[in-house]
Amino acid sequence: MFGIFKMIFLGIIALVIILWITIFNIGTGENPKDKIIDTYDSFIQSFDTAGLTSNWKLKGKRKYGVDKYVGTYIANYDNYSGEETIFGGTALNRKNGDHIKIKIKIEKESGNIGVIAKLGNNETTLISDTGEYEDNIYAEGVSYYLTLKLDNFKGNIDIISE
Repeated sequence: MFGIFKMIFLGIIALVIILWITIFNIGTGENPKDKIIDTYDSFIQSFDTAGLTSNWKLKGKRKYGVDKYVGTYIANYDNYSGEETIFGGTALNRKNGDHIKIKIKIEKESGNIGVIAKLGNNETTLISDTGEYEDNIYAEGVSYYLTLKLDNFKGNIDIISE
């Protein structure tokens, strides 16, 4: 119930900010549409990392790179079940580009693992067993989160996202 009120409150704040900028940019020579889009992008980026797992809750060690979309993550799991969201965020235009190169290495002893790329409403399993994965992810104009789903997983995982 509280979540609905929070979303309504944030929506009202966003609307007020957008209207404020529009009104005060009339006659300044700036394109109000571009200013509204930039303001909206800045607004959603201020909440973009709310979906990431807190460092103290992670079972491994995460080190961010230039932003929270990239970095390194190393973990050794011992029959762990749960979900951890390692990297990501929400932005119309990511300041550091919309291309993210990802390298994953999994050494599975037992259990199940899924490394999931969430792009907007779409989820793609990148790797789900022992082995290595390397690819580029394009997060243009959508939210992007890299999530681990583990079920009694025992093993190691190394992720490099750049």
